[in-house]
Amino acid sequence: MKATRLRSLLVVSALSLALAPLTACKGKTADAAAGVKEEPAVEVKTEAVTSIEVPRTLRLTGTLRGDRETDLAANANGRVLSTTVERGEQIKPGQVLAKLDTRALALSAADARAQVESIRAQEQQAKGECEKYEQLKARGAISDLEYQQKVTQCRTLPLNVQAASARAALAAQNVGDGVIRAPFAGVVTERFVEVGQYVRQDSRVVTIVSADPLRLQITVPESQVASVKEGASVTFTVAAYPDRRFEGTVRFVSGALRSTTRDLVAEAMVPNPERLLIPGMFADVALTVGSQKAASVPARAMREADEQSRVFVVTAGRLEERIVALGPKSSLR
Repeated sequence: MKATRLRSLLVVSALSLALAPLTACKGKTADAAAGVKEEPAVEVKTEAVTSIEVPRTLRLTGTLRGDRETDLAANANGRVLSTTVERGEQIKPGQVLAKLDTRALALSAADARAQVESIRAQEQQAKGECEKYEQLKARGAISDLEYQQKVTQCRTLPLNVQAASARAALAAQNVGDGVIRAPFAGVVTERFVEVGQYVRQDSRVVTIVSADPLRLQITVPESQVASVKEGASVTFTVAAYPDRRFEGTVRFVSGALRSTTRDLVAEAMVPNPERLLIPGMFADVALTVGSQKAASVPARAMREADEQSRVFVVTAGRLEERIVALGPKSSLR
């Protein structure tokens, strides 16, 4: 806590704070002579203002985001048969989110598998014929042209088998993509499809956000860039819980300023085991960038009046009330 030109701090009883200007009287006064009863002197206890090291903080603004966020695409074509999640639902990795009608894809996959078997059979047949053509070539029973044609066929059929197998695998994958699953644990923040809707490979199905931990994205003015380091501590408040402070640690610092706003983006990792914080919340952030010396007084010496913090000080043998600006609280006093 800071106070300008404080020499001594007075801890004054509640009674003394309610009294008018405090002056001690000795002997008889005009009021006493008139029979007015004198007010007793108020006893006060003083404590010296000390200097302590307190964190030096930078006030910034930030926004909470999920550690991982994604708009999950269908990755397949088809009509939506079912959806199994709603907004706000907690999901696990691999959990089924929606199913598509993949009957046409399944037929294409079956056709691709049949093509593979057909070409593979042709390859086996060609191997035996190639061996015979080698013998005929050695005896001069066939022309060079016939021999080259058969050799070319023997070389291309294995490649045809590989191509057909790849097409069959792709068709099978398309069938599998008809069951849309969660890629990671998180919360469903939006669902874009309904039963009966036709979707394509790039159609959004759901938005998923991981809830613990969160990322606190803060913007640092160019003048304060040198103060931001990886590992720095941050505390912040959000409007939903104004009386509670949350903590995090700076993990990522951008390597360049944004050209449009001339500021630096940094991200702090914030534990969220209670799920109190929600991605998208606005945060009032205090970033610790060092330490500094500050005047310190006991908390019991403070009093609040008219939404201001006040203390009594001794100046030239008299009590004076001063308005002070409060800094960080410390458990040392």
